[in-house]
Amino acid sequence: MARTRGAVLDGARIAIAASGTSITMTQVAAASGIAKATLYNHFRSREAVLDAVLADEVQALLVGLEALPLGDALAEAALRIGRHPLLRALSESEPATVAAIARIDLSSPHWRRCADELRAALERSRRGGGELVLRWLSSFVSTPCEDNSATSVASGAAALVRGLPIVA
Repeated sequence: MARTRGAVLDGARIAIAASGTSITMTQVAAASGIAKATLYNHFRSREAVLDAVLADEVQALLVGLEALPLGDALAEAALRIGRHPLLRALSESEPATVAAIARIDLSSPHWRRCADELRAALERSRRGGGELVLRWLSSFVSTPCEDNSATSVASGAAALVRGLPIVA
């Protein structure tokens, strides 16, 4: 079951990269190498597929960051976001979709998860300023990084962390 779900998410990524977010369930099934009926056993709609892909991407973004010092974690998160192949593809074909994803909406479970993880990281480092950090990270959603900008992003993250308030 988990293997099929993984294949569906991988197929959905391929379909999204090719057709944007207006993918069809037929495209997802074909890209996943499964029957359409099998796809519907896992997801009832295109929106459910898109939501699952986004949830999976957020999970992948967060993996391993909690073990890094705050500045390094923020720089790595920014680079992962800015270099993300789907975001880069969508920024070309659907800039309005990318702008919507970049809009911080804490009623969204995905933004809420990011905010919760960020709050925990800030608490571990005894820092405040979560809203500012979320805005900084969201800027990388709509502004892809070039491969040679890791030093610049790390420098920006370090400056951001230095400017965050220290909390007791």
